[in-house]
Amino acid sequence: MARPQTRPGELGVINVSRLASGKYQARGATRDDSGALQRLRASGDTEEGARAALERKAACFSTGGGSGLTPDSTIAQGVERWLEQVRARAKAGSLSFSTYEVYETAARMIIVPRFGAVRFEQLTVGRCDRMIQDILQTESISKARRARTVLSLLCGYAVRDDALPRNPVRDVQRLPTSAKKDSVLTTEQISGVRNLMKKWRERRPDGPRPNYRALVDGMDIMLGTSLRIGECLALRRCDVDITSSPPTLVVSGTVVSNKTEGIYRKDSPKRARQRRTIALPSVAAAAVRYRLALADSGGEAFLFPTKTGKAMSVSNYERLLRSFIADERESLMELGVDVDEYTTHIYRRTSATLVERAAGITLASRLLGHANEQITRGSYVVSAEQVDPVTAEILDEVLGA
Repeated sequence: MARPQTRPGELGVINVSRLASGKYQARGATRDDSGALQRLRASGDTEEGARAALERKAACFSTGGGSGLTPDSTIAQGVERWLEQVRARAKAGSLSFSTYEVYETAARMIIVPRFGAVRFEQLTVGRCDRMIQDILQTESISKARRARTVLSLLCGYAVRDDALPRNPVRDVQRLPTSAKKDSVLTTEQISGVRNLMKKWRERRPDGPRPNYRALVDGMDIMLGTSLRIGECLALRRCDVDITSSPPTLVVSGTVVSNKTEGIYRKDSPKRARQRRTIALPSVAAAAVRYRLALADSGGEAFLFPTKTGKAMSVSNYERLLRSFIADERESLMELGVDVDEYTTHIYRRTSATLVERAAGITLASRLLGHANEQITRGSYVVSAEQVDPVTAEILDEVLGA
C-alpha cells in the first residue's frame, strides 16, 4: 500500500547531521499548496535548533497556520498576535491609530486579565456569553460592549488562522442598550448659558481666563451647525466663507489625538462620506467672524488655535467646559440645565432636535451628515411628548363630526 502524500507545509522524515563547523544541519522535504515537492535544509547550533529552523521553512510553503495559533493557544497568546496584525494595518493606513489604541486597551485591560488563560478550544458560545455577562454584571454596559467587540474580532482572527472552526461570539445574547440621553437645551437656556460663560471670566479671583471666549464661540458654532467638537476645532480660514449669502462652512476634517501621532487634524470628518457644506445661521456666523478676527492670516490658520498656532485639542476644550460647569453648577441648575448630561454633545443633539421638529427627520439627518435617518432618530433627536394637534384635525376630517 502506497504511503499517503505529505500535506503542504508538513515535513516527512528529517535527517540531521553535524557539519565540520560544529553546527547541525537538518534536511527534509515538504510540498507546497500546488503539490510540488520542495527539498529543504536548515542549520542551527543544536540538533533541536536545526529541526525547528527546518520546520519554520516548511511552514512557509503552506497557507495554513498563518501566525501559529492553534486550538490549544490561549486568549492571551491570540491577543498578542492579533494586535500585531491590527497595528500593521494602522501603519499601512487602513485603520486609524486611535482605533488600534481602543482595541489594545480593551484587550489588555478587560479581556486578558480576566480570561487570558482560556484556550480557544474552550471557547463555546455558552462560555463566551458567560464571560461577557460577567463583565456586564461587575463592570458596566460600555465595558461589556467593548469586550464583546474585541473578543469577536479576536475570534474572527482565530477562525482565519484555523484555531477556531467558527466565531462563537456571534451567537451570544444581545447586550441591553444604554439609556438614550434625552437632554436638550431650550432657547432660554442657551441664552442663559451664554451669559454665564461671558461672566465666568469676571468671577475668577485670579483674573480673567484668556480662553473663555472659545467656550462661547464653540457653543454657538456647534449649535448652529450640529458639528462634533473635533470638527469644530478643525475649522480653518479656508473652510469658511462669510462673503456668501448666507455664509457657509465646509466640514472637511476633524481634530484627533492618539499616543502614536499626538494631536493633529485629519483631513476628513469622522466618516469620509460626511464631508458637507452648511449654511450658517446668524448666531454661528457671528461666532465665525469673531474667530476669524483672532486667527492668523494664512488660509490654513485654525479658528481655535493654541498659542503655537496648532489646533486646540478636544480634551483641552472639554476640560475647559468641565471647569466652567464645576464653577457655575448651581447657576446652571437654576436654569434647568441637566449638568450631568452637559457635554459638547448636547449642542449637536439640541441642533438636531430643533431642526427635526421644524422641518422633519430627513433634513436633520442631512445636517448631521448621517447616511441613515434611523441613526439620527435613535441617537440624537429627542421626540416631543406633545403630539402635533393637527392629528385631531386630520381625524375629524376623515371620520366626520
